[in-house]
Amino acid sequence: MKLILLCGGGGKRLWPVSNKVHSKQFVQLFDNGIDGYRSMLERVISEIHSIDPEMSVTIAAGRVQTEEVRSQLGYDVRLTEEPVRKNTFPAISLAASYLRDHDKVDPHEPVVIFSVDSYADRSFYESLFRLAEIVESGRSNLVLMGIEPSGPSEKYGYIIPSSPDMISDVKEFREKPDIETAKQYIAQNALWNAGVFACRLEYLLKRAERVFGNASYNYLLMHYPELKAISFDYAVVEKEPSIAVLRYHGTWADAGEWNNLASLLNNGDVGQTVRDDTCENTLIVNHLDLPVLAIGAKNLIIAAGRDGILVCDKQKASSLTDYVDQVWFEPRVIGKRYGGKEVLYRNETSETSLLTVKAGASVTIKTSLGVRKTLTVLHGAGEMLKPGTIFTIQDGEKWQINADTDIELIETMIEFEIEPEAE
Repeated sequence: MKLILLCGGGGKRLWPVSNKVHSKQFVQLFDNGIDGYRSMLERVISEIHSIDPEMSVTIAAGRVQTEEVRSQLGYDVRLTEEPVRKNTFPAISLAASYLRDHDKVDPHEPVVIFSVDSYADRSFYESLFRLAEIVESGRSNLVLMGIEPSGPSEKYGYIIPSSPDMISDVKEFREKPDIETAKQYIAQNALWNAGVFACRLEYLLKRAERVFGNASYNYLLMHYPELKAISFDYAVVEKEPSIAVLRYHGTWADAGEWNNLASLLNNGDVGQTVRDDTCENTLIVNHLDLPVLAIGAKNLIIAAGRDGILVCDKQKASSLTDYVDQVWFEPRVIGKRYGGKEVLYRNETSETSLLTVKAGASVTIKTSLGVRKTLTVLHGAGEMLKPGTIFTIQDGEKWQINADTDIELIETMIEFEIEPEAE
């Protein structure tokens, strides 16, 4: 069994603590049980490896997000990089071709595909292994996981099974309905479509070859920008007559938008917050070093991050993406393999950032012609570095930082005009 974990996203649904690089799956909001928080990505990987520490997980992410993935999971993570954002089927096809061409995985191996932004308990991850067993049994070409609805919902598509059995053939699919129609679906034993799929690796590759003309990893990577942007549902699910569904009864929720997240966090605060006793049904998330004070706040999402501040009625949270483009700009917080970067100030010709370099990591600071960078060590130690060390690099020079302990530096970048050489 191999897992493909979809880890893309545009970063808008949890603005302002997420952005196009530091998107929702990397935001650390869930209590890690010790003294801090972990992200959706960290939580999912931890749950999988608690069941099978050796489980092979291939993460499908955009190229702009790979630094974030490695900053949270380390250098050894198995990762396929989308050169540009497409839809789910190109991303899955690239990961599948990587498994065959790079990892030499047997084409008959079961592959389970799901998204990182689902919040579930241990039984969900155990059910992933059950999906693989059904695939191996040869019962159908494609196996889906269907979530037992907790009630009628307009947020999800529905799977109508042929029977109420734990494993059933799929009779039909229905798009997201209104509440009254959802009640009718539930009366037919309908299940929420969680976007969890399982099949044999060769099945994926044959579908990719049919859609794109070639399913080799090198071909897909080279031609990725020209590939048709198409969802897995449309390219595969809607065209497959042999589909089974596994009924899942446990905890599951979409954690990728504010309203659901508020329920999962029990409206508990994250970060430096103060609220009075009259606040009701309100989630406060603060990723700033300044306190957020809420008095009498009711039914609100309050989120403060480096990219902005959100104050939103919970009933309006689902429409957030309709407005984010009006305040969307270059992200200020970016995770890196070596640590991270947080932009503190920028204008047309200069930028001041806080850099963090993890103990044992190395990073090379470079400049281009006409650019000067001055770095000041605030905390930590490394080769030729200690608190108070200041060094300047410019005109194409570079400096490698080798961290013995966690290091924090202030980096100031200034562009300047190059004087012409005297004749």
